[in-house]
Parts: sequence; C-alpha cells; structure tokens
Amino acid sequence: MRQTSQLYTPIRDDSAPLIYLSTEFIRAKEYLEAIVASTSDAIWTTDLSGRIIYFSPGAEKMLGRSLREAFAQSAAGFFAGGRLEASRIHRHLLAQGSLAEHETVLLRADKSKVRVSMSAALLKDRSGTIIGTLAISKDISRRIELEERLRELSITDDLTGLYNQRHFHEVAGAELRRAKRQGEKFSLLVIDLDHFKRANDLWGHLEGDRILQGTARAIRSCIRGDVDMAFRYGGDEFVVILPGLGEKTARSVAERIAAAAAKKPFAKLVGLSIGAAALRPSDSLNDLLRRADSRMYRAKRRKKSAG
Repeated sequence: MRQTSQLYTPIRDDSAPLIYLSTEFIRAKEYLEAIVASTSDAIWTTDLSGRIIYFSPGAEKMLGRSLREAFAQSAAGFFAGGRLEASRIHRHLLAQGSLAEHETVLLRADKSKVRVSMSAALLKDRSGTIIGTLAISKDISRRIELEERLRELSITDDLTGLYNQRHFHEVAGAELRRAKRQGEKFSLLVIDLDHFKRANDLWGHLEGDRILQGTARAIRSCIRGDVDMAFRYGGDEFVVILPGLGEKTARSVAERIAAAAAKKPFAKLVGLSIGAAALRPSDSLNDLLRRADSRMYRAKRRKKSAG
C-alpha cells in the first residue's frame, strides 16, 4: 500500500491524542518556517491597521531592518512612495482580493532604494473575516538595471556616446508637441563638420573617429545636461534639441559649441557649420529640421566663399 507522508495526512479521528495533534502542528510549523527562512524574498504580514505581525529573514536582509525595527512601524514606512503607495495597494487588495507582480520601490533602513515585484493578498480567518494582509516582494533591481542598460545601448551611438538617430525620432516629435501644447519655446541645431571627409581620407579612420568623439564632447560641454539632448544624426552630422529656448538663445548655444570645438586639437583639420531654427506654430518636426539644415548649409557656403 502506498505510504503518504504523515505531515500531509489529514487527521480525521476526533479521538486522536492531543499530544499527537500538537506534534503534527509543531512539525508543520517548523516545515513552513524552514521554507520561509530559505527564500531571499521579503515576506511580511500586517494586521488591519498596517502594523507588522510577521517579518521574514529575507525581509530583514533585503531591507536592512531587524525584527525589532520592523515591529516598531507600519508597513507604509517600507515604501518609497510612503502612505500614498501603501494606500493604493491596500485599496486594490480590498477591491480585488489579491495583487500580482506589482512593481514598486521599497526603502532600506539606510534610505537607499530597492526595486521589487510584489504580490499581496488579504488574510482571512476561518469565518472569512479580513484580519490583515500578506506581501511577498522579490528584488528585481538587477533585472531593471539590465533592462535600462540594454535600452540605453539601443538608443546610444557607440562611437560618440550621444543619442542616435533612432532615439531622435522617438523623442524630438514628442518634445515638439509638448512645446506646442504648453505654448513653450523650442529650438533645434543642426551641426555638420567641414572638411571631415578630407581629414578622414588624409589621416585615416582612427583620427576621424577621434574627431567625431571630440566634437561630441564639445557639444555636450555647452548644453544643459538635464534638459537639452544631443544626437549623432549620421556620419559627421549632429542634432541638438533645446526645449524652452528661442532662436536667439539657440544661436548663442551654437556659438558656444563652435568656440569649444575651435579649441580642440582637430580644429586645424575641420570646423563646424551650425544652423539654428526655432519652432513656429505651423511647424512639423520635418519643417524645423529642414529650416535648420538649410541654415547650416548656408553657413557652410559662406565659409567657402570667404576662404
């Protein structure tokens, strides 16, 4: 006859000795505690007021908080979003009964952040009355960092470190529409290297790469890193978007970029021609690009005729 583990065998005999029931309960409790202790996930339960009732070893390690510290506060204190995020989760649980793979941010004891995927459920007693909540959180920080890194690689030009043309078309249109919607200024620069092909042919591709990298550094040093965005549009052409700036200020930025590039070692080999254009009410992104491009070529022709 097939043997079944005694731990999982239902006890239906009401006459079973109390000591036998106690032994089975202790074994089951120890078994469950061993499972919980072996996981690195953060597991906690709360009562209806949000006060911590259980806090697993994984939770202690993930959040850098001892049991004593955890029991002294509400679970809302674990969320980077504070009570607002805790209340949002609680309302969802009351409406749906459970929550699966909800991505949120928790706070460690040192105030550093850990990104987690949280599953949660209401706890009920035998009569079905809600008595608290259970939450299980898995640290997904490394996964998120990898995804962000892969995303960064997909939108960045390998050689210069600037954003690539693909990302330009993703963000420039959205920025232009936002500027129109909010009635804000918006400008764009088109930058092209003068005599780059000649320098590339004369000194080789490695020197050509160094020129492109030096140009990218010059551009980056002259724009607002938290607002403006620079792109390698293709070959030796670059584009800069300048949210919130009108044409006069955009021209000043162009002059700063040209001056910064003139100090680079490659300035004897190549120069920069820059065209600036500011948003007009009827402009599409292509209209703005064409106008800046036209002005860039006009500047290039002036240099040729002058010298």
